[in-house]
Amino acid sequence: MTLPLTRADLRFALERGHRPREQWALGVEYEQFVTDPQGRAIEYSNNPGVAALLETFADWTGWKRKIDRGHILGLEAEDGRALTLEPAAQLEFGSSAARSVHRLAIEVEEYMKLLARAEEEFDVRFVTTGSHPTARPEELERIPKRRYDVLEPYLRSKGELGWWMMKTTCGVQINFDHSDEEDAMRKLRTVFRLVPIFTAMFANSAVRAGELSDYVSWRSHIWTDTDPTRCGFIESLIREDATFEDYIDWVLDLEMLFIEREGQQIDMRGRTFRQHLEAGEATMEDWELHLSTPFPEVRFRPQLEIRCADTMCPRRALGFAALVQGVFYDDAALRAAESLCAHWTAEERMQSWHAAHRDGLSAELPVRIQGPGRRTLLDLARELIDLAVLAPEDAVFLLPLIELLEQGVSTGERVRELFRGPWEGEVASLVEFSRCSKIPVMPSG
Repeated sequence: MTLPLTRADLRFALERGHRPREQWALGVEYEQFVTDPQGRAIEYSNNPGVAALLETFADWTGWKRKIDRGHILGLEAEDGRALTLEPAAQLEFGSSAARSVHRLAIEVEEYMKLLARAEEEFDVRFVTTGSHPTARPEELERIPKRRYDVLEPYLRSKGELGWWMMKTTCGVQINFDHSDEEDAMRKLRTVFRLVPIFTAMFANSAVRAGELSDYVSWRSHIWTDTDPTRCGFIESLIREDATFEDYIDWVLDLEMLFIEREGQQIDMRGRTFRQHLEAGEATMEDWELHLSTPFPEVRFRPQLEIRCADTMCPRRALGFAALVQGVFYDDAALRAAESLCAHWTAEERMQSWHAAHRDGLSAELPVRIQGPGRRTLLDLARELIDLAVLAPEDAVFLLPLIELLEQGVSTGERVRELFRGPWEGEVASLVEFSRCSKIPVMPSG
């Protein structure tokens, strides 16, 4: 007989993410589109397609295949690394929990070598741009994963762009640690406040489905109209006095998607988890599954997961990890980062977030926020990166971000100008520009 879940059980799902400072680590989830040299999608069931690529990667690496209803949907290594698929067969590399950015870079470099070998043998491209270079969602096959049998119709009923999010976007998520509830909520709150800066710095999706969008981060804009109940900013969690109880209450009142019983998926749409809990039917597995279904700009999994960045070249992805380590793992840096945007109102935060989607680093700050040396998100991004405190062997990974900020434009802003100018709207140029396997991973200086 399964005992009813208690509030302590719900808290434990978050508390198990606590780690002592001396054990703090970093992880990265790094997504790419798989296309041909012209940017046309290589789909799951193509011949050869992404399913065949996974089989080949399994043979090359010896990693264990993950099978769902007879279909290969990912790979797992013994050390925690993984390859998984997003709904339209976007490829995602998940690192192990690495104790340094240098260790993380070794794993990413090995992954890039794997992709480079596959490009040579199969004449495919692995493209790091936040939105698909040629395809609309209705043109892309959905992978045969049971979770998406419910998630796709749910999202299509909640917002105009949920379908675009599932099938035509790629991002980079950085996972990092917390020591206790106070530390966890402090870091969650600080990430929420910094989201407009991160969004602007890593904007990289100016082109959507073969044409320029009105945004340098079309991917980030998509999240504004995907599902307002579980995406974006959660103002109740940004308050100074917010606790795990507030996070739990927010998740409890979200509509459920599904649960699993004896290998079968049961559709639970139309019911909140609070109702499921009060009915005495909830299990810990149900709660853990439900915790994976909110998609705000930062969440607990149970480590903190920052979700606001478009995918990018591997060097900048590692720069993102270095920035997170340098700001959130040093007490003085974290205090300074907390204060950087602490006085913003919810309206100002939202205004800056939308401006970052449209204009990236050149987006102007709300008038009240402006001051000497502070006019755009670029100015705040420069202040933020100056706060990072890192050992020399990890600090070198910040160099690609420092170079980006010296140039003064995000990748999305640069692509917008190239697409209008020298590329003359040619998607193949974007594909070659965003071809991640050809970009050096380890820093040169």
